[in-house]
Amino acid sequence: MTSQKKNALQLDQKLLLQLLQSANERNQKQQQLNEFQQQTIQNLTTEIQLLNEKLNYLTRKLFGRSKETFDEETNGQLNLFEEETVPKPSIEDEEQRSIVVQGHRRIVGTKASKISQLPTVEEDHVLTIEEQACTHCGQQMKDIGRTKVREEVRFHPAILDCLVHYQHTYCCKACEKMGRSSFKKASVPKPLISNSLGSNSVVAETIRMKFGQKIPAYRQENYWQKDLGLAISRDNISNWHIKAVHNALDMVAKRFQVYLNQEDILHGDETTYRVIESAKSDTYYWQFCTGKESLHPIVYYHHDESRSGEVPKDFLKDFTGYLHCDGYTGYNALTQTKLVYCFAHARRKFLEAIPKGAKTSEMPAVKAVNQFKKWFALEKKWEKLSHQERLVKRQEELRPLVDNFYSWLDELTPVPKSKLDKAVQYAHKIRSGFLYIFEDGRLELTNNRAERNIKELVIGRKNWLHSTSLEGARTSGIILSVYKTAELNGLQPMKYLEFLFEKIPNLPVFSNEAIDALLPWQENVQRICGE
Repeated sequence: MTSQKKNALQLDQKLLLQLLQSANERNQKQQQLNEFQQQTIQNLTTEIQLLNEKLNYLTRKLFGRSKETFDEETNGQLNLFEEETVPKPSIEDEEQRSIVVQGHRRIVGTKASKISQLPTVEEDHVLTIEEQACTHCGQQMKDIGRTKVREEVRFHPAILDCLVHYQHTYCCKACEKMGRSSFKKASVPKPLISNSLGSNSVVAETIRMKFGQKIPAYRQENYWQKDLGLAISRDNISNWHIKAVHNALDMVAKRFQVYLNQEDILHGDETTYRVIESAKSDTYYWQFCTGKESLHPIVYYHHDESRSGEVPKDFLKDFTGYLHCDGYTGYNALTQTKLVYCFAHARRKFLEAIPKGAKTSEMPAVKAVNQFKKWFALEKKWEKLSHQERLVKRQEELRPLVDNFYSWLDELTPVPKSKLDKAVQYAHKIRSGFLYIFEDGRLELTNNRAERNIKELVIGRKNWLHSTSLEGARTSGIILSVYKTAELNGLQPMKYLEFLFEKIPNLPVFSNEAIDALLPWQENVQRICGE
């Protein structure tokens, strides 16, 4: 082979290698491009899924029902809109069926029982003298008896009167004859607020309207002025509430705090609140209440500008028991307290992860919610057991279910940052707080007790919107604490408020023992202010 042919062959081989290398590079670039496109498609698919989750969640929030239940007939599907219900019988129908006659025995029903405690006023319907003339002969007819036709309840609008206090003075005539002077004056109870139209009953009524009926002071103003004829303003009402707290209710609230710190089990929650004079956009009410088996039921609404952990740490500085709460990290400042987390919060996360559309019981989020449903059903079945018996049942039946649930969660591979992923992470985050229910049978699976109490404040907040001052916000928290604690102890809040307004300003000595004797669970208070 000549050198010229060798050179041509080498040139062809070199060119072929370059072509192969170029083809390989193109293949690699195409493969990288394909991988990039696949990754882009996957990322976009994930993003669309996350956006759909958010859209479905907001749609449920705006238009769906808030009750966290499943429709059994649709394989665990969560309804978006309120389901139709069977119409209830009307009030008139109920009252017509309330009194039944069987043989010769009269059975008293709903209507009779409702009016049995009311004073009775009779109204006779008679004919006039002219109407008593007989249509046949013209002679006057004789009344031969009456028949009861119906019973109804009459409403009498509230009335105001002016109570004038007179103090009587006594002298000894025998001492006068001997040249001595001896006088005595009858004692007059001190008022709650000096030199004010705000008597015990009026102040208590303004409190009932605001905190019981959720009617803010500016709306009460029209009621007192136009309907009752008493020219008081919203400022009068607000100032009365502040003075009522300062002169009486603050002492009671401080004892509530002491008793809360002595409890074994508490529930806690917090919510935002707007105060005009505060430099912060939001202040906070921290709500703490006793557990269901407490001998001294208490609920306390503590106002503070901060949401830091220092607030519960300071308020519950002597508390060393169990605190039911959500997963908010601020409660971690309670180093001497065992934080018991809420199953309902974890369930809510999985409910939010249920996709819109057709759902099956095999979907992970649906499966998780159904597991929670089983746990709550077991707790319902054990509701009337003693706490020792309940604890044994939990350890034998509930503990294996919870352990299996967490093992199942470990096997899931949800889309990162999806609702399901967040639900799984949240459940793992608070697992240690769940397990305390296997230490004490008095503990509950949820923190619903605290959430119901905080809702009381949230409903009021929707009406009166904000407080002008920090002192006003603190006042509202203390009044609501006394009002709701009275209800929890079976008292009539109005009676209890008037009782405190009468007793506390007239105490000979302000001491813890004297205030303790006025707390809602005391026997004499139950007798005087009970429902």
